[in-house]
Order: sequence, then C-alpha cells, then structure tokens
Amino acid sequence: PGRVVARLSDLGWGNDLRGLFAPDTDGNPVDAPVPAPLTTACLQVLREWSWQQRPVAVVWLPSLSRPGLVESLATGIATAGRLRLLGPLELAPGAAPLSGAVNSAYRVRDLWSRFIVPGPLARELAGLTGPVLLVDDLVDSRWTMTVASRQLRLAGAPAVLPFALAAAG
Repeated sequence: PGRVVARLSDLGWGNDLRGLFAPDTDGNPVDAPVPAPLTTACLQVLREWSWQQRPVAVVWLPSLSRPGLVESLATGIATAGRLRLLGPLELAPGAAPLSGAVNSAYRVRDLWSRFIVPGPLARELAGLTGPVLLVDDLVDSRWTMTVASRQLRLAGAPAVLPFALAAAG
C-alpha cells in the first residue's frame, strides 16, 4: 500500500491539489515545481507512514504532461530525507498519453510494457539494502504504480513504496 497527500475531491489539501492540476486556458497541463506548502505536506505524510523499513532511495515515474512537477517532488523528498536520488524510469519508445476511459484489463495491457529500467538505474537498484520510494504526481487506477513497482522489483529493488501527491476521485 502506498500513500498520497490527499484525494482531489478532499477539502483542505484537495483544494491546493486541484489548483496544481488545473489546466491552462487552452486546456493543457501546467508543468511547474511543487509549491513549498505541498512539499511540506508530503514530508508530513512520509513522516507519519509506519513503514517496516525506511526507504533508502527515490525513483520517479516519467510524465508526458508534468515532468517538471514529478521531478521536483522526487528531488525535494530525496533532499529533505537524505535519500539517494536515482532518477526516473524511462518511457518505452512510442509511449503515448494513456486513455482514462478503459477498464482495468485494458489499462494493464497499456501499461505492461510502458516503462523501462535504464541500465544505470538497474545497477543502482541491485546494490540497495532497503526500499525504494516510487514517486508520481497523480494516481487514478493505481495500475501505473503497480506495473512500475514490478519493473523496479524485477530490476533488483528490495521493496517499493509508492507515493503520489494526489489520488483522483
């Protein structure tokens, strides 16, 4: 099980998160660093997580719509927690934006070969002695985190702890 700061439908942090994920006037995603108050909220959620073993490194999911947001989140967490910042998974060649209007079977099919663990990352994972924190901006079906976690485990990560800013719905 992973953690998020809040659901987009929540009061409180949900308001800030809805603003962060709101499109621009043309309907395009806005890619900006995580605002400081949300970074503080992320760190609070991570402090309250009763994990069996603290993560030792951070990896993030590549994003077609908000790459700067996800990288700034992962970097902020790694810096504050003094964790190794290992970098992102890579998208497979030809990876396109995912359709949100599919059932779970089609979602898994679309994600199954979407991520690649690059060689340098795989070498780093193989030498770790503790869990990896896998960071993303927004989770919906949670299949993306599941499939990406599987890729990290197959590459040698001892364990994967999923974390995102927000959960849809």
